[in-house]
Amino acid sequence: MAARYMIPKDAVAEGAVVPEKVKLKIARDATLAKEKETAVAAAKRDHEEQRAALKKRTQEYEKEYSDYQKKLIDLRREAKLGGNFFVEPEAK
Repeated sequence: MAARYMIPKDAVAEGAVVPEKVKLKIARDATLAKEKETAVAAAKRDHEEQRAALKKRTQEYEKEYSDYQKKLIDLRREAKLGGNFFVEPEAK
């Protein structure tokens, strides 16, 4: 069930005579509300897990990229100190 659908809450006064169909409707709405609540909680939990995984993966890629850039800088410096030329690696 989609989280955007509203489940109505029927209020019945105490001691009032309630038709059978209305009782069934109230019971159905209560079960739907409970299902909706659990579905929304599960979706939120899944979204948070997905975001955490995305953040971790992004940090790994950033670290990989920065390590590669540091390696290139070190190779340039090493070549300059040795009196050599550093040839940039070609793109894949």
